[in-house]
Amino acid sequence: MPNHIHIVLHGTGSKCLRAFDYLRRKLSARLKKDGFSPLPEDYWFKLTKIESQVQLKNEIIYVLRNPLEKGLGIVGCYLWSSAWVYYSDIPSALERIPAGSISKRSLAKILGGEDELPSDWMVNSYIGLMPDSFVDIAAVRRLFPDPKELQASVVKDYEVFFQIANRLGELAEFGKNEIEMIVGQTLQKRFGGRSLNALTESDKGKLIIILNREFGLNSYQISTSVFVKERIVRQLLAAKELRY
Repeated sequence: MPNHIHIVLHGTGSKCLRAFDYLRRKLSARLKKDGFSPLPEDYWFKLTKIESQVQLKNEIIYVLRNPLEKGLGIVGCYLWSSAWVYYSDIPSALERIPAGSISKRSLAKILGGEDELPSDWMVNSYIGLMPDSFVDIAAVRRLFPDPKELQASVVKDYEVFFQIANRLGELAEFGKNEIEMIVGQTLQKRFGGRSLNALTESDKGKLIIILNREFGLNSYQISTSVFVKERIVRQLLAAKELRY
């Protein structure tokens, strides 16, 4: 899949499109400055409406986990993320000027280029465009009342991450420690907290199927995490009549 980004925006469809177009132009300017070709004018995008609080929560978890998975920084530290504003008092303490109240010349100086912004978007003379112009901070705080809960969800909600990645046709990668956590969580939620040694052969088979179907783990990953020969794991996964 080509290089791409995921963003969760608050606003009308038209406002979201303008935010995407603004980001595309800024990325192109950054690429040109670094000696690369800009993004094409018809750079593809998909706009999807979020229909529920549960979906919003899951999408936020997925978007924040992406840079974490790639080793680009913990939640809130990634350069291109707006997560730093979720629990920060900085945005409210900074000077905020509506873009519509600034002359085009002054706005171009602040933004480093001639960009036409919605009149209600807020800018700061030092930072530029304020992220909370298109991020619903209050909604995030309702879903995750404190930073600890948000961080825990991003790190531990493996099932949510895999499900969304699978729907988007993307690859969800888990490290060894994460796989151990996934197995532990599954034992706790689906098998009454029993240990691997306490599972019957039938339950261990169900566990293998769950790890593959719900988390996308391959036969080798499952074999080394539940201590079953990979040949047997492959046979179980290939048995179409298996249900759980």
